[in-house]
Amino acid sequence: MKSVFIYTSVFDTYSLSSDHPFKPFKATMVYELCYRYGLFDHPWITVFEPKPSEEGVMASYHAQEYIDALKSCNSGYFDFTMLHYGLGTGDNPIFKGVFDFSLLVLGATMAGTQFILDNEADTVFSPVGGLHHGGYGHAEGFCYVNDIVIAIKRMLEHGYKRILYVDIDAHHGNGVQDAFYDTDEVLFLSIHQNGETIYPGTGFETEIGEGKGKGFTVNLPLPEYTDDEVYVRAFGEIFPPLVEAYRPECIVAQIGLDTLKRDPLTNLRLTNNGYCAVVEEIRKGCPKILALGGGGYSVPDVVRGWTLAWAILNGIKPVDHFIESVGGGVYGHGQGFDQLYDQPHRVSDALKKSVDIYVDNKIAYIREHVFPVLGIRS
Repeated sequence: MKSVFIYTSVFDTYSLSSDHPFKPFKATMVYELCYRYGLFDHPWITVFEPKPSEEGVMASYHAQEYIDALKSCNSGYFDFTMLHYGLGTGDNPIFKGVFDFSLLVLGATMAGTQFILDNEADTVFSPVGGLHHGGYGHAEGFCYVNDIVIAIKRMLEHGYKRILYVDIDAHHGNGVQDAFYDTDEVLFLSIHQNGETIYPGTGFETEIGEGKGKGFTVNLPLPEYTDDEVYVRAFGEIFPPLVEAYRPECIVAQIGLDTLKRDPLTNLRLTNNGYCAVVEEIRKGCPKILALGGGGYSVPDVVRGWTLAWAILNGIKPVDHFIESVGGGVYGHGQGFDQLYDQPHRVSDALKKSVDIYVDNKIAYIREHVFPVLGIRS
């Protein structure tokens, strides 16, 4: 087993804006907490410092017109024509270094991809990657570049034929879905909050691909107030059969943490216990995994959760030596930030009953319309 953690403190120098919920500096906090728990102190683990990608790598997916527009914003300059490309909005503000930041995110993800392709690593994690909303010709949803699509395309170019993309962010991975909606070389699975109640308003169970890709897009929308018990059960009913049928050569996983109950932008009710159970299932799905961070806007929760994810991906069970000190005595004590693992949380029986019915209906649709395409008997 060989694992690589992709990290550079240069991410700390970028800020979308002072009040923007996407915080690149959380990568440093994850790195520091992993270090504190000894999660780099194993012979098979390497920490790698990435460099910015070449501009041409971005052009392997994104429209040159969009790349030129993004590059013109690098000084922080804005004019109203930028809105055509989704730039200068509240979600995707223009900030000094926005193009450089995008190239660094892409460089980190592509470095991880190359480790996989060269068989120099089985498991890679890049916390600032996973920008799954980025479109071919526009930015959206805090995402200026779709590093995921570019990484998967690179794998396909190098002979991979069966890539499983799994997205556990609370928001549907619409940008990735759009890129591979008509191919059977990528099996796309997204489990997320129902698009009727959250951005981007897509990812319904009826979206199953088209042409050669029909049946290779799998969406499992969840209602508000889904808790650990329902989430883990739902994932367990869909993910293992897909893995068994598809036999992926590599899993690319967007492991966003905005599913947690304290996240300010979403309405699910997970703790990191449910999250960890799902990451463990992903780990068992394939020997090769490229994991990318994605969303998560309660920073202390994200830092603890991604630290646990890195441990799980490496088969390590960290001991909470620093209980009551992870969050600090003032900020964290009594808020659940003072230990790695969350306290259990369960919604009321009445609410759970309605959530169960909703989720069971979505699972039934997938079993009827997707599983037969992949030769899965339900």
